Amino acid sequence: MSGLKYQAFASVALAVLTAPAFAQEAPKTLPQPTTGQSGVISYTPADFADARPNTALDMISRLPGFSFEGGDSVRGFAGAAGNVLIDGARPTIKTDSLGDTLARIPINQVERIDVIRGGAPGIDMQGKAVIANVIRKRADTFQQVLEGRSFIFAKTGHTIPGWSYQATKRSGEHQFDLSLSRGTSYDDSVGFGFRRTTEYPAQTETFEFADTEADGFVHSARANYKGPQFGGTFSANALISTDEFKDENHFYTPTRDLRFSGRSNNDRGEIGLNYTRDVNDKLEIEALALSKIAFGRGVSGANQFPAVPPPAVTTATFIQEAEAGESIGRTVLRYAMSPTLSFEGGGEAAFNYRDQSNTYSENNAAVTLFASNVRVEELRGELFAQGAWRPSDKWSLEAGIRVEESTITQSGDTAKERSFTYPKPRFLATWSPTKEDQVRLRIEREVGQLNFGDFASSVSLNSNVLTAGNSDLRPDKTWVYEMAFEKHFWEKGAIVLTLRHEDITDVIDVFPFRVPVDDNNDGVTDDLNPADGIPDTVLVSGPGNIGDGKNDVIQLNATLPLERFGLKGAELKADVVYQDSEVRDPTTSQTRRISGQRPDNINVSFRQDLPDLKLTYGVNFYAGWRERHYLPQEIQLLDLRSFWGSFLEYKPTPNFTLRGEINNFVPYQFDITRRIYNNTRDIGALREVENEHRDSQVIIELSARWTLG
Repeated sequence: MSGLKYQAFASVALAVLTAPAFAQEAPKTLPQPTTGQSGVISYTPADFADARPNTALDMISRLPGFSFEGGDSVRGFAGAAGNVLIDGARPTIKTDSLGDTLARIPINQVERIDVIRGGAPGIDMQGKAVIANVIRKRADTFQQVLEGRSFIFAKTGHTIPGWSYQATKRSGEHQFDLSLSRGTSYDDSVGFGFRRTTEYPAQTETFEFADTEADGFVHSARANYKGPQFGGTFSANALISTDEFKDENHFYTPTRDLRFSGRSNNDRGEIGLNYTRDVNDKLEIEALALSKIAFGRGVSGANQFPAVPPPAVTTATFIQEAEAGESIGRTVLRYAMSPTLSFEGGGEAAFNYRDQSNTYSENNAAVTLFASNVRVEELRGELFAQGAWRPSDKWSLEAGIRVEESTITQSGDTAKERSFTYPKPRFLATWSPTKEDQVRLRIEREVGQLNFGDFASSVSLNSNVLTAGNSDLRPDKTWVYEMAFEKHFWEKGAIVLTLRHEDITDVIDVFPFRVPVDDNNDGVTDDLNPADGIPDTVLVSGPGNIGDGKNDVIQLNATLPLERFGLKGAELKADVVYQDSEVRDPTTSQTRRISGQRPDNINVSFRQDLPDLKLTYGVNFYAGWRERHYLPQEIQLLDLRSFWGSFLEYKPTPNFTLRGEINNFVPYQFDITRRIYNNTRDIGALREVENEHRDSQVIIELSARWTLG
């Protein structure tokens, strides 16, 4: 979007922000949880005064025993929910992240945050066992916030600047919000290193130096309104954005230079409308409509210098162009029979599509790809009903069922139509023997969603891997059995232990395919090309259903105040996840972990508030991650180890904040290892081992925030 368009949009929006609000009677709402209610713990900004938070997101990150979930990127509205509500409701927008929305709520507009464990009357738990509800003040305000930031890569001096502007006005029950921003992003696994390739059985080695870089930005404009209209509460959310991202991988020796590059551009727009009205003191109706559209183009290139004579591939280009859209309509009826018993039910309908075209060329000659032009459409509907009952202060029960039906139609290179119907029951029981202790039991059937991008073939130039599109995919289905134990102590301390077992049907994983290819570019892809006598098929990998599996998860979330250990204003937080899955490999028939699963996730952070100095500082440690991907003729191993970060925040006045971060100050290592076989892994011998090693850079982030009004 051009600067002129941004200025015009800002002028109109600011005129709305400064205009007087319509005078209407505030709508009634169903009961809200209050401090002291069983299963609800309330926190006010005063509880975090020493930390001097700036936004609602800062408060959320400080909640004892609470792990923020921003929601899932899935089709439909219900399944994409995060675990934080705003004024008892979820924002009617999907493109904008929940974290970004919370970061735009200034702290002086927050009355309190209720952490609701196991359900509460009048609150839609969004299918979560625990949620946080941010309740904003009703005082009239007009506030503007300006923020600037920049990432600086210490070794190269490369900088990525960003900024944001937001304005918020509240007049009576009417709330107006506007924000303009240039966001930044980077891949923190980039760095400098080498790539060593060993060929077997001769064990000859090739050594290359390597450096990588990947970053981008997104320009966006958002506008929101919420207030009493038409006898109820009406809200509207709109967003437009454009983003660019580039990545470069450079491998070189004294005699050869190999470069891989990628560029992507995406333009998005979304609008969401929500209307809620009390029919009477016990019955509430909510209706929402949402529509979004996105256009994207990605270009990947590979170039080798000096050029190598044919038949070697010196240049290759892969281009992907896509258009995607989603339209959703949803209606919910909520009935509060009593303060302890409530029901809700309704339906949701959605239409989704993705139109994708992929092209590939080698040495400037087009190469035919199987399933390269694909349009996928989905018409899906869902009916749901559930009830919540709190028979006593110690017990809470919730049960419900959703029934989903979808029809997926594919056209283009492959024409196909399939329909699915899945019931998704859910049961949650909560026992609170004391205000500090709680036990939760959840049994639920979850159904995954197919990725429309998996229907088209693609090429990874860096790894020289062709991924086949698969139009026969079925969603995975999972029965989840979960138990959680939560205990609060020392006023601000908490520990939550969660145990979960998952039985999975139709696991989606890497699957071996034979697909037709035009092996000599003669335009023929039949089973046998008479011109060369070689079958025009090739063994490739792609997403597929490989059978049933299971997964076990242990998660520990702990907040430990350190004042009792002599560190006033200090706390230690830990979030630890271990998981172990099991599925049968379609190539070797042996049992292994699900591809791409990270077996552990360990985050530990320390911070201390120094209110007399108006400072907060902290250090965080992330143990890294491991992934294994099992292709028919290859195993890919990705390992990132020991990520350290630190920050120092200075807030001399309530309206001004300076913050500095130094990440990777103990540079981590990132390794990509590929074990490639001369045939499928069950019968082939090891042909090649490629190890790419990267050492990260120190990354500095500087930011300043000004609040006006």
